[in-house]
Amino acid sequence: MGFILLINLTQRGNNEETSSTSLQEQSVIGEGRVILTMTIGQQVTIERVGQSWRMAPERLAVQATEQMMRSWHELSAMPIDIVIDRQQNEGVFVSMVVAGQQNIQLFTLYLVEQQLVVLNHQTGVYFALPSVMYNQLVPSGLLVE
Repeated sequence: MGFILLINLTQRGNNEETSSTSLQEQSVIGEGRVILTMTIGQQVTIERVGQSWRMAPERLAVQATEQMMRSWHELSAMPIDIVIDRQQNEGVFVSMVVAGQQNIQLFTLYLVEQQLVVLNHQTGVYFALPSVMYNQLVPSGLLVE
């Protein structure tokens, strides 16, 4: 009987650890994943070419493109419990091919109430970031209005 109680207490402790880790920052594209190709707003495509990036059409300097892609690779944020009405809020659609993933990864970026909200369409998880991150992920001049 004591052994059963010990197992139950151990399982309860594991569940509490799992729920608390879900409230920590997470990598938005996945820990250690490498972006091979990314399309932003159906206007610009960025491809990995060796150790650098190629953009078509070319709208940013090479250094700005590399900084943008570094920001995407390092992007981590807190998951939030929110649902955005896609009819009311216009977002920027981002699709990417990630090494080791069979499916294209889909994201939408929303600027909502002084914060950037990123929706991962595969997981249905929304992530909250400071609104200034938007300019690092989608630099000015990248998209044509």
